[in-house]
Amino acid sequence: MSLLAFDTHRAVKALCEAGATEPLAEAVVETVGDAIGGNVATKTDIADAKTDLEASIVEVKTDLEVSIAEVKTDLAESKATLKADIDRVETTLKADIDRVETTLRAEIAEVRTDLKTDIAEVRTEVAEVRTEIAEVRTEVAGVRTEVANVRAELKADIGRVEAEIGRVEAGIGGLEARLYRQLWLMAAGIVGLTVALVKLLG
Repeated sequence: MSLLAFDTHRAVKALCEAGATEPLAEAVVETVGDAIGGNVATKTDIADAKTDLEASIVEVKTDLEVSIAEVKTDLAESKATLKADIDRVETTLKADIDRVETTLRAEIAEVRTDLKTDIAEVRTEVAEVRTEIAEVRTEVAGVRTEVANVRAELKADIGRVEAEIGRVEAGIGGLEARLYRQLWLMAAGIVGLTVALVKLLG
């Protein structure tokens, strides 16, 4: 069915304005109308077409609304699924973070305990070293005192030895003098005896 509408009144008016008489114009319009009668849309046809168009629009609108509803439903389902996935990921991530945090706290506590133990051991070792240093200093002071005492004793002993040597040397000197006198006396006696023997024999 064509939507082309032939307005006979307007056609007659146009022909009259062009100079044709009204009977001629009506005859021409009627002839043309008969020639294209099968292609001229009546008001009923236009109303039917309008009804069909409105029905199509309603159908398209209904289909569009259904599609929109389906899209909204799909979006809602996707949103719910995405939210569930996000919640699951957040839960898993939070659990992982809590587990890592717990592990880190335990390791930090262990490291702190080890550090405290190491520091205590180092302090104990430092105290022991300080004690040993104090003992060594005391021993060194004692050794120094002993060395000073030994030096004093050695000096005294050397003095006594030197004095004894002096006395011995003096005694040896006196002994030598007595020996020399004895030798001289013996020599003189021998000479005297020799002279006496010579006189006796002579």
